[in-house]
Amino acid sequence: MPRRIPNQVTQTVGRLLQGGYMKAPPAWYEATLRHPPLVPPPHHTRQRPDEDLPRSLQGSTLRQPHERAAAIGGRSKLNSRKKIRSQMPPLRPQPIVYEADRIRRQFFRDHPWEATRPQTLVEMDYTLENSPVPEIPAGTWPELSAWSRMNPTVEDVIQCTLKTREVGGVSLSDAYRRTIASYHAIQAERELRMRYANLEARSLGADMGLSETERGFLKEGRELDKWAVSSTGTGSLDSSSSAGTTARGQRVKRAHTEFTGGDLYMAAASSVSHGQGAVVGPTSGSDGAAAPADASSLPDDYLGIGASLHR
Repeated sequence: MPRRIPNQVTQTVGRLLQGGYMKAPPAWYEATLRHPPLVPPPHHTRQRPDEDLPRSLQGSTLRQPHERAAAIGGRSKLNSRKKIRSQMPPLRPQPIVYEADRIRRQFFRDHPWEATRPQTLVEMDYTLENSPVPEIPAGTWPELSAWSRMNPTVEDVIQCTLKTREVGGVSLSDAYRRTIASYHAIQAERELRMRYANLEARSLGADMGLSETERGFLKEGRELDKWAVSSTGTGSLDSSSSAGTTARGQRVKRAHTEFTGGDLYMAAASSVSHGQGAVVGPTSGSDGAAAPADASSLPDDYLGIGASLHR
């Protein structure tokens, strides 16, 4: 039922009962017929104050200063205030910038490859919080090794930079510069440790296998050997490189050692156009004589052009 004025509810229910839409009157129907609700008072609109009205609709008291200023050729005080307000910069909220974000942005700008370090994005049962700040003795500068001695992350650099600024009373740039210097020292020490551990393991007989670069060079060498064999038509691949090759069609490539200046090509084209066998050029194993052959059985006739011309 749509919204109705209180005194129209009984009229609507009466029409529904007469039309048979409602089988029985509601319990309150007889009571509302005996005691109808009061008619609500008319709504009165709130009068708009003169200060908020346009100048043409304002009262005479508010229009007098403007009319007097316009008569003497001056400017009203209201217009001057509006102009001053329009010349002021808009009042907008300032951007929220955290110092940790500034340090993180500068760190990845200086070390872009650190963004490729794998991170765990799965939330466990524990609450995600910042790592605890280590205890810094009084009168000493914070060192990045107090957060991580082996492989510090960007979050360790941020916390060490903020702690250095707080303890030392220096600017954020100086604190970041000092922390980055210790970060580079720790990374260099870690690289030397890994390098000498690898050399020590190899000297004791450990087999580290091929690196990704060495595997790439090995695959490139195998492909070059395959290309050399297929281009010359002689020789064979070694057991390691031929293991991965698959036999293709019986396509034989003839390598001619003599330069005929295009005469051999023109003779072969003329013989094929006349339905004859193509002229075979001299090779290193032949005596230099051209032997006619069936056009459909030639190894150079891959598309069967000679056979189609015979038809």
